[in-house]
Amino acid sequence: MGAIMRGAFAVVVLSAVLSSLFVVWYGPARATETGATTVGQTQARSRVVVRRAAAPAQPAPVRAAVAPAQAAAPVQAVAPAHAAPVHAAAPAAVPEVTVTVTVTVTPSPSPSPGRIRVGYVSQRGAYGATSTVRDLDTSGLAGRLTHVLYAFANIDPESPACLSGITRPPAPDPNDPDQGDGAGDAWADYQRGFTAAESLDGVADPPDAPLAGNFNQLKKLKARHPGLKALISIGGWTYSKYFSDVARTAATRQRFVKSCLDTYIRGDLPGAEGRGGPGSAAGVFDGIDVDWEWPGGEGHLGNHTGADDRRNLTALLTEFRAQLDALGAATGRHYLLTVYLPADADRIDAGFDLEKLVGLVDFVNAQRDGRHAVREGAILR
Repeated sequence: MGAIMRGAFAVVVLSAVLSSLFVVWYGPARATETGATTVGQTQARSRVVVRRAAAPAQPAPVRAAVAPAQAAAPVQAVAPAHAAPVHAAAPAAVPEVTVTVTVTVTPSPSPSPGRIRVGYVSQRGAYGATSTVRDLDTSGLAGRLTHVLYAFANIDPESPACLSGITRPPAPDPNDPDQGDGAGDAWADYQRGFTAAESLDGVADPPDAPLAGNFNQLKKLKARHPGLKALISIGGWTYSKYFSDVARTAATRQRFVKSCLDTYIRGDLPGAEGRGGPGSAAGVFDGIDVDWEWPGGEGHLGNHTGADDRRNLTALLTEFRAQLDALGAATGRHYLLTVYLPADADRIDAGFDLEKLVGLVDFVNAQRDGRHAVREGAILR
């Protein structure tokens, strides 16, 4: 099965090179992950989205979307990654969106799958440092997407749990092995009040509302585009340090997954600054994206790794699937689960059991060009 998947990747990439039928537009890259005040030109980043639509007992269609890289637009000077709220209007930004086109590779005739078009929203958009949720709507791109991923949620270094309710920037040195420890931005996520001019629907966040910030903007975006699904992306380049720890045992997996669902799916945000509380973010996210970079090693300096990372990732995704399905049975909904794959075949073999992902995840986001995945403070997609 691994050979089939790699063959599918090769066919997709070759198709992208030889064909001019697939045109994908990328927005500007995010500011650098250090949160420095000035950024020059950053690089755009291409991605592949892969979806398995059948069980491994029968050869399954592989869905892949190829996004060729383009030069990124210059980014304006920005405030530090986790500064206090910005009162001055930020320059208009073009949304960072990956719009994907579907290619089907099948061993025999089968029905054509629907397209998946995925966009990423940066946490830093709350400060005007990058494009905002409102930009996604006013540009018209939101109407062309099927899914939006919000980047990123961190992992608590002290316990097997999703970290939330914290406003603390990552360390400025990208080579610091503890760069992402305890970092987060609850202010950008759900505490900062958007003005009427900043808000997607022209309505300011009331000072006593339990939900504000980017999360409320995502909720408004989904209301305007009912078919759009939003997922919280956990990890990324800077925040993957403790994945190996939370995935290590059945007990840690259960606690970690429950905490993530409690926070981002049930919406029980920690109360602070007059925001949050039980159910305050309910309905914002439709699922979880696991962006572990990378199981088995070769991620950010200082990342914890283990010999059983590959097996434990499958077990972690199994736990996510089980708890999401149990919640869905109670609410009458299907909650999405996705995973991020590296471009390098050796990294895939070392950390990802592709055959066992079938039936666990709804689709797979795959890195194409071998660069590091999205970094906190610097989207390179």
